[in-house]
This record gives sequence, C-alpha cells and structure tokens, in this order.
Amino acid sequence: MDPRKKACFAIILALGVKRDKKRRYWMKEWLKKRDVYSHVVLLSEISVSDPEDFLNYFRMNSETYNKLLNMVDPLIRRQDTHMRKCITVTERLAVTLRYLATGRSFEDLKFSTLMSPASISEAVLETCEAITYVLRDYVKFPTTAADWMVIANGFGEKYQFWNCLGAIDGKHVAVKKPAHSGSLYYNYKGFHSIVLLAVVNAKREFIMVDAGVNGKISDGGVMFYSKFGELLECNSLNLPAPAPLPNTTATYPYVFIGDEAFALHQNIMKPYAQKSLNAERQEYNRRVAQSRSVVENGFGILNTRFGVFQKPINLEPEKATKVVLACCYLHNFLATEKCPCPTPDENNDQPSLMEDLQRSMSRNCIQSAKDVRDRLCNYFNNEGKI
Repeated sequence: MDPRKKACFAIILALGVKRDKKRRYWMKEWLKKRDVYSHVVLLSEISVSDPEDFLNYFRMNSETYNKLLNMVDPLIRRQDTHMRKCITVTERLAVTLRYLATGRSFEDLKFSTLMSPASISEAVLETCEAITYVLRDYVKFPTTAADWMVIANGFGEKYQFWNCLGAIDGKHVAVKKPAHSGSLYYNYKGFHSIVLLAVVNAKREFIMVDAGVNGKISDGGVMFYSKFGELLECNSLNLPAPAPLPNTTATYPYVFIGDEAFALHQNIMKPYAQKSLNAERQEYNRRVAQSRSVVENGFGILNTRFGVFQKPINLEPEKATKVVLACCYLHNFLATEKCPCPTPDENNDQPSLMEDLQRSMSRNCIQSAKDVRDRLCNYFNNEGKI
C-alpha cells in the first residue's frame, strides 16, 4: 500500500479513537464541606428554636420526623468506605422530604444539601421506596366484611350515606415526556402524565392507591388495569352482604361512589347526567357530591402539602410512580400523627397539575346498576331525607 495511504488511515484511526477524559477530582471541594454547610446543620437548630419553620420545611414536626427517621433507618443506612464518608440517614431523609415538599430539581437541591444531583436522585428514590414499605400499614386495604363495615359506618355517621364503602377518583399527575415514548403518556388535557387512582374513607385517608398507568389510557381502562378493578370484577373484595338502610326493611348493596369518569356498576354509584335531572335526582346528586368531597379534599391536601405535584415530575414514569406513592403513604401517616396541614379551601392559590380523568357522557351499564341508583335516589328523597 502507498505510504501516504497508510498515513491517512493511521490519522483516521487516531481521530476515531475516543480518549478517556482524565477526571480532575473525585468530588467538588465545596461538596466535601457538607458537615458544615448542609441544610441539616441549620435544621437541627430550627427544630428547637422555631418549630413552625421546621414544620413548613419538612411538612411535619420534629417528633414525627424523628419517628419516621427511626422507621426508615435500617433500610437506607449506608457504610463509610476508605474513599469517603457515606451520606447519613438523616441527610437522605431530609433531602427526600424537601424534594417532595417543593418539587425542586436535583440540580437546584444540591446547593442546600451539598450533595451531587446523582447522589440526590439515588437517595430520593431509595428513601421513597423505604417510606412506602415502612408505612404500608397506614394505607391498609380492607380484606374482610367487618373492615368494610368500619368504613361504611364512618360515611354513615358523617354524611348519612350508610352503605358507602369509599369515594373513588383518579388524577393525571404531570411528568416529563419519557424518552422514546411517542404519545403513550400524552393525555386529553395536552400534557404527559401517569394516573393516580385512589379510594378514600370518610376521614380523607387513602385506603387504596394505584399509580403508574400511562396518561393516554381511557378512563375505563384505568379501572380495568388496576388491582382494585380486577378484584371488583371478580367479586373478590369480600364486600358486606346487602343490608337495610335506616328506616327501611329492604336491603341495599354496599357501594363506592365516583364521578362521571367511572362506569355505573352495581357496586359503584355516580351522579345522574345533567340532562336527565329532576328534583329527586338533584337531591341524589347532592348527597353523592357531599360524600365524594372527601376524595377531592384528599387530593387537595396532597397537592397543597407536597409541591412535587405542582409541576411536572422530572423523572421517568417508573421513578415518578415511587414518588407519588410515597406522598400518598405520607399523607395517611401525617394524618394519623395529627400534623397540621392547610386545607384546599384555604389555599386556592396553590397551582396544581393534578387533572381529573376524562368524563364520559355515555356509558352502557347493566340494568341492575341503574336499579340500585334509582332505589338510592328514592331513599334519599323519602326515608333517608335529611
């Protein structure tokens, strides 16, 4: 071969080989001063001198924070190495709670936590998984008829809806567009989302949460792909047997209540369509809306307390699902601990990217489901009128 051609080939090969970029340092110098400048250092002082500021920062008081810290400690603790100190359990929980409270980017949080964005991402996702695990008993789905009766009594005492087992609703939670996903997560509202489906009791606590279904799916598909919908269709929820309502001898099935996004079912009631209303049906709709307010309030508190819902979650859907579930479990935990929280009515200025599921104006349903709704309508206008 011509020597000039050999030289050309050698130059081409040399230019094509990627040379490893020499790393200038293992860690930025200012990140090494986490023990001095991290927000955790300041918060140890605030927890004593300004409890309200601590509550605002973490959405919980110091006693509740320490209780949660002790619960997740075994799952998120790491060991120091010869190269560097590990990120402590306190720092891992603190950055996770601050991320959930604000929704700030990991790049932004690095300046207050003195942790790299990669370390923050790892800590947040691992801690969210740990939170969901250790708080699993705070979102307890009823498994027996007796468990369901406790919930029904709650609705009866508070709203005089004695055979209601829970209010069901779903929300689109905004996420960044996943890579190579096309329109899979693009919903009818014009943004990318995953769906959060929940059932709420009379105390505004979640008794079932299901998250992660792509936002493009139809409203009926949300129920179909959820574990709750599967158990309902298979009659495997162990619901109580139909029973009389106050002042009656006739039996009525126990039901969940939803809005127009859900199909009418023998065990799922929803309002009458606006075009078919009369005085009696308006009273029925009022009673359903009154009882359904618990799920709207539950989502409202979730949005107000956790700023991560007030902007698109900048994570892939699988990771965003972990964040959403952790917030739902924390919601129940904080309610049990009686941590103060603002109500949606007092914070109407809070932005929200949690949108309702798409309403459907027409649905085919079995006649028995319509009969149950008509019977309840008659009851609310006669024996059960308030």
